[in-house]
Amino acid sequence: MLIKNGTLITPEKVVKADILIENGRIKKIKKGIKKKKGIRVIDASGRIVMPGLICAHHHLYSTFARGMSLKGKPARNFPEILEKLWWRLDKTLKPGDLYYSSVPVLIDAVKHGITTIIDHHESQGYQIGSLDEIAQSFKDVGIRGCLCLGASDRYGKGEEGLKENERFLSQLSTCLSVRQALNSQLLLKGMVGLHASFTVNDETLRGAVEISKKFKTGIHIHCAEDKSDQRITERKYGRRVIERLYKAGALGKKTIAVHCIHLDDKEINLLKKTDTIVVHNPESNMNNAVGWANVLKMIKKGILVGLGTDGMSSNMFREMRVAYLISHHENKDPRVGFFEAVKMLMFNNPVIAERIFGVKIGVLKEGAVADVVIFDYLPPTPLNSGNIFGHILFGLVDANVLTVVCNGKVIFNKGRILTVDEEKIAEIARKKAFKLWKRI
Repeated sequence: MLIKNGTLITPEKVVKADILIENGRIKKIKKGIKKKKGIRVIDASGRIVMPGLICAHHHLYSTFARGMSLKGKPARNFPEILEKLWWRLDKTLKPGDLYYSSVPVLIDAVKHGITTIIDHHESQGYQIGSLDEIAQSFKDVGIRGCLCLGASDRYGKGEEGLKENERFLSQLSTCLSVRQALNSQLLLKGMVGLHASFTVNDETLRGAVEISKKFKTGIHIHCAEDKSDQRITERKYGRRVIERLYKAGALGKKTIAVHCIHLDDKEINLLKKTDTIVVHNPESNMNNAVGWANVLKMIKKGILVGLGTDGMSSNMFREMRVAYLISHHENKDPRVGFFEAVKMLMFNNPVIAERIFGVKIGVLKEGAVADVVIFDYLPPTPLNSGNIFGHILFGLVDANVLTVVCNGKVIFNKGRILTVDEEKIAEIARKKAFKLWKRI
């Protein structure tokens, strides 16, 4: 495949160049690459060409909550949001639901230029085999995913949750052929999921660490999203959240600590010491009224802070702009957060993906996986290497996606997903969602 006549944002610089793709990788980036027989040509027509975007924390299972109304008084705080909504939803999901809650979100993600998602799943009523159903949705849509199940002891099912994580990781590591192994490495990965410290006992935490070491992967866990996580963890286990994870050996360069809002300086220093990944989800944090993670402080300390959506949406550009705006609001200073917001999405998320998948993802470089997005954006002001961030934050954030290439294959073009029947999927999803609402 040859993508010609594009304006490439890398995002370190702006260049006009062509991209040659072979065997799912970027083979060459330069001006004037000549067309050869048998090569598909996509004319970018001067539009913006960027690497596929990465969502570093998502919840595909949350889809069926959209539009659902629950009887009783509205939740007043985060513990009530969990108990009245999310825990009721994930306890009620059953086989067949997960595929149809996942595919519509993945389609939406592709429409917004996302080609890689690190997902955190919860379905306490349906754990064993659940990750296979979600994996199939990624395969069918054609984008890259890292999956885990958030094991939790809130219903006494922590051991079962760990078994599902281990089963899925073992399945990924025992592919039947070299080709399958290659595809597994590039398109599907696994982590060990834990819900949050306050719902995970010591035995389950130890088990998660053992599995992560066995498969040389990290742990994906919500950390101090609400003050209640710290309060309950201290009461039950005598330590704060990050201290407890550190003591158990759960932190490290492949572990993802999500949210990290209510941390003290000692905990932030432990994240830095262990090179643990932090993922910021500002839209969700605002929605749940749980506070703001001081990501500016963490980034300044050298912590790798990425950006996710926590299931709120599949629009990473919008999440980036919210991260920028909330940093102004919380600090009461319009001078802060500009660089950090773009850095989390465009620089740090690719580093996180490379740690997880073991290959270069989310960059336009020769040898990187061929995830490429063409945006319908014709800048109304000069676009150059010195003002890229301004165009990303205030222009590209609202631009439509024209074409999406993931792993060297065109999966979206001219407003249409090419890999699945979107209307049929949505029709089935609506029926399944309605049945789930009735069960709840």
